[in-house]
Amino acid sequence: MKLPRRRFLHLAACAVALPALSPAVALGQGTAIATNSIMIVERTHYFAKPGSAAEVLDLRRKACAVRLSIGLPVGEIFVKHPRGDGSEPDVAWQCTFAEAAAREADLAARAASTEFQNVVAQMLKQIVRFDRQVFSIAAL
Repeated sequence: MKLPRRRFLHLAACAVALPALSPAVALGQGTAIATNSIMIVERTHYFAKPGSAAEVLDLRRKACAVRLSIGLPVGEIFVKHPRGDGSEPDVAWQCTFAEAAAREADLAARAASTEFQNVVAQMLKQIVRFDRQVFSIAAL
């Protein structure tokens, strides 16, 4: 069987690229996820004292600004949706790390930052409950 040059090059390029694609792309989801790395997700939940949800959100924003100033990733902030069931926190924050060592370095940088620790102290005055959850992202 003789293939035209253009068709041959197209097939060759596909054959080379196929092993690099993740299962997510192969399944048509359109996003590449590295299957050989372990991603760590840290999620924190802040349950505000009555009437303090706005202050908690402001303090979480301030904590993110401090993170940025000390060279850490900002993460994402989430707020309670009005149609929730009422059990969710008023404010949540989430950050993803490439590996456990990156998260440990992040924790150490936070602990070493006086400015970050001051925000934590202010936050503790505005909340009734704080939860921290740490997850590994499972492969699809």
